[in-house]
Amino acid sequence: MIIAQAQDLEQRFGGNTIFSNISFSVPDNARIGLVGPNGAGKTTLLKIMTGQQEPTSGQFTINKGLKVGYIAQENGLDEEKTIWDEMLTVFNDLIEKNKKITKMQEQIADHPEDEALLKRYDQLAYDFEQEGGFTYQAEIKSILNGFNFKENTWNKVIGTLSGGEKTRLAFVKLLLQKPPVLLLDEPTNYLDLDTLDWLEAFLKNYQGAIITVSHDQYFLDHLANQIFELNFGKLTTFKGNYSQYVKERELMDSQQEAAYEKQQEKIKKEEEFIQKNLVRASTTKRAQSRRKVLDKMERIKPPKHKQKVRINFTSERPSGKEVLIAKDLTIGYPDKVMVSDIDFQVNKNDRVAIIGPNGIGKSTLLKTIMKKLKPKDGSIKYGASLDIGYYDQELQSLDPSKTVLDTIWDRHKTMPEKDVRSILASFLFTAEDIDKTVGQLSGGQKARLTLTVLSLEKDNFLLMDEPTNHLDIEAKEVLEEALDNYDGTLLFVSHDRYFINELANKIISVRDGHAKIYNGNYSYYLDEKAKQAAAAQEAEAQKAETETTSSASQNKGKLSYQEQKARDSQKRKLERAVSDAEAKIEKLEAEEKEIQTEMANPDIAASFEKLGPLQEKLSAVQEQLDQANTDWENALEALDEFE
Repeated sequence: MIIAQAQDLEQRFGGNTIFSNISFSVPDNARIGLVGPNGAGKTTLLKIMTGQQEPTSGQFTINKGLKVGYIAQENGLDEEKTIWDEMLTVFNDLIEKNKKITKMQEQIADHPEDEALLKRYDQLAYDFEQEGGFTYQAEIKSILNGFNFKENTWNKVIGTLSGGEKTRLAFVKLLLQKPPVLLLDEPTNYLDLDTLDWLEAFLKNYQGAIITVSHDQYFLDHLANQIFELNFGKLTTFKGNYSQYVKERELMDSQQEAAYEKQQEKIKKEEEFIQKNLVRASTTKRAQSRRKVLDKMERIKPPKHKQKVRINFTSERPSGKEVLIAKDLTIGYPDKVMVSDIDFQVNKNDRVAIIGPNGIGKSTLLKTIMKKLKPKDGSIKYGASLDIGYYDQELQSLDPSKTVLDTIWDRHKTMPEKDVRSILASFLFTAEDIDKTVGQLSGGQKARLTLTVLSLEKDNFLLMDEPTNHLDIEAKEVLEEALDNYDGTLLFVSHDRYFINELANKIISVRDGHAKIYNGNYSYYLDEKAKQAAAAQEAEAQKAETETTSSASQNKGKLSYQEQKARDSQKRKLERAVSDAEAKIEKLEAEEKEIQTEMANPDIAASFEKLGPLQEKLSAVQEQLDQANTDWENALEALDEFE
């Protein structure tokens, strides 16, 4: 079922058209990934869909009564409330219903004969249960834990949380509200790998439509079944996930390129014919006719997607075979240990990814290797002929007061200006951008400038802390290719699962204060984790079974005559309880059937005076029957455990 539609949307700011002629529909089970370069208008389109922004023309409509869920820049959280109290506000209606139920229970106790009151109570209790009245607290706990808000943090006042924590909490609140249309703008930002895996699983089972803007290819591969590409002011739709979209886009571009080149060749031949024959009297008409055909020809445009960042990493000299050896390493700060017992080796041309939850010590490890922090224990042995380059996720290496041009020129004073401009152009800096100060640049532009600086250093060992942050998908793919072709060694921290999977040949997993090495990419790491979890589960089950058998055997052998006698007596009691419950159930079922037969009599069914007492009698019997079934189940379970 279609629940929302966009018709001929256009958005202009001043004289600039951001996008135009955009039309699409949203089914109730949509899983749509909205992709495109930074500045293409993706967030603007989401805001139009939420009603926060009016389009210049066209309209977006959503079925009456349906709400759109969206996390705005202002998170909408009450900073004076605790985490738990703020999450409870989502269920205010249920909490009020529960208060009414309690009050009505008191009224019923005073007026048990009031049938109208009983009827209202039954309806209210039913509504309460159907709307999740008995499960909403468990739901809050589940999602808070999923987003790494542990129970000991639930009483924290929201005002004391970091910006990233508030963003995550706003996300939790949105998911608890379960809007039928969920709009997500870069939902994987600020999330570690564990939370990303949890979120993916949650959204796959979400009962509603999802439209997400994301630069996370792995996330889009596992969630989306349709891709909307917003680029060059137009929206193009593709079926399938992100990988399928990439294949389809490459095919479309290659077909367009082939058609463009073929047409250009034809145009060239036609123009040559016209030039040769236009001045000849005998061929003038033919030449003029061809000119008219050429003028009317619909020109094929070359693919626009070819304008990409061009990144190239090379080393000035080769390093030794052994690049880095960490032995019994403990890292942290003067008053705090972050990770201990770290043992790993990095060899020439390795691509090593460091993964783990936020705040666990990944960046601390890089800073220790960079000698910005001293090891608390153990050693780091550096290989021969090492030139180390460092990419800081905070982009602090750039001077905000300098221009883009001077940022490069100050580091490479002998480089001709035209070469500097050419290199910056390859990183998609325009002539206008080059004269801007670093402080005026966007996050994506600062990231590209930092990569420009790093590429010119020609180091043979790169340490990179979250290098894909701030980059759009195309820039990330180019970076990935550049690092894959790099002739040096790479050690990097990342939460980008696609990036890790494509690059890494080793993974250092930092968790619970320790580090473990996996010799493979992210898919290999997941497989190994699954095997370890299955083995641990099986071992635990076997241990429990062994302990139970051993305990039973030991106890059996140790029972005295009196103990055995008592045990046999207890067993007989349980057997008798099962038998008595079965007999009682049989008797009550017969009584229930008898009353129901009597109530079906037309004479009785038509008389409220006769039907009322029978209904009360039936309710009492059914209540006794429910209790008898419960007693039987409990007795049977106790007997099974006893044996």
